[in-house]
Amino acid sequence: MATAELERRVIVAQPENSETPLRELRSWVTPNRLFFVRNHFETPEIDRAAWRLRVTGLVERELELDWETIATLPTRSVFATMECAGNGRSFLEKPVHGVQWGAGAIGHAEWVGVPLRLVLERAGVQAQAREAIFVGADRGTEPDHPEVMAFERSLPVEKALEDDTLLAIEMNGEPLTAAHGYPVRLIVPGWYGVASVKWLESIHLTDEMFHGYYQSVKYTVRRRTGSGVCSEVVGEMQPKSEILRPHEGERCGVGLNRVVGVAWAGPDPVEAVEISTDGGRSWARAELTGITAPYSWTLWQYSWRPAQPGPCQLMSRAISAAGRMQPLRHDPLYGGYLIHHSRPIPVEVAPTWSADGGDYTDSAAKAAFEEAAEERSRMQLDVEMRVGGGLGI
Repeated sequence: MATAELERRVIVAQPENSETPLRELRSWVTPNRLFFVRNHFETPEIDRAAWRLRVTGLVERELELDWETIATLPTRSVFATMECAGNGRSFLEKPVHGVQWGAGAIGHAEWVGVPLRLVLERAGVQAQAREAIFVGADRGTEPDHPEVMAFERSLPVEKALEDDTLLAIEMNGEPLTAAHGYPVRLIVPGWYGVASVKWLESIHLTDEMFHGYYQSVKYTVRRRTGSGVCSEVVGEMQPKSEILRPHEGERCGVGLNRVVGVAWAGPDPVEAVEISTDGGRSWARAELTGITAPYSWTLWQYSWRPAQPGPCQLMSRAISAAGRMQPLRHDPLYGGYLIHHSRPIPVEVAPTWSADGGDYTDSAAKAAFEEAAEERSRMQLDVEMRVGGGLGI
């Protein structure tokens, strides 16, 4: 399917929660109109001329900045993959409450904005400040919280002051749209999307730990420690990979097949991707074909030559430059978050390759096909996409 014909897959209509059509995309950067949308409340209507960003709390000078003032400050460009912390929730064996995402609550974009550090330095963060609380303009209720509340999250001051933490005003070279946080959105590269507060309207510096709803009731996980199990706020993205081709249930053939996917590792570059074609019993290295950089996903491919027909289970796992490896199973302590285990993709290997649903019984035709497949397997992925009619990387 041509990129122009693709649309986000709507999971929840009101408020909109929709997925990137991940398996059909052929680009390193996700087009804005196809980039997943996660909303807790309805999208607010904001008049940019009347909008202000307030900085309050433990600062030397409280600020109130309009959009034009922010836009005149020095900007920085960061390519970053953003993933919802609940991405893949529908794949869990035990149903968990929340938006039932498939694999597509993720996208990769170039974010341009003012480093948050510049605004905080202008305000003068006091030494005792511990956290920065970010408040969005969206408001609403939850079933277990009937009082109207704003969407709020916090960051440690040290994270807020990092150069790549942005007050974003552009996404992929275009002004932010309402769906993605217009006029200003916080971007926290390498962290799950919940940290990147949309429709940002205030920042409050405090010396206390923040216990807002979306940081204490929701978006927390439990972890095992030496002293037992403790609660932890969802933060850094975990290493993960997805197989894009072949699709689940697809018919492959004896001989050369090409397995293609993406992998990411939060703040770290992806160091390697490994593939299993036997349900996780053995693993082999895939070839990384895309850019490897902090915050960004990368493309990979693997040439697979099954010798026998029959069912197979394909799996992939990502390894970060810091040595973190994608696990084989979901940790039940994580509940409906941090769903980054290797997910089996069942496929069927047919006795011979089939391009049109029939078998290649003619040996010359089969040899010609295998020669073409071999040549295609040597192509760089962006070249293959152009040859195949898709959008280049």
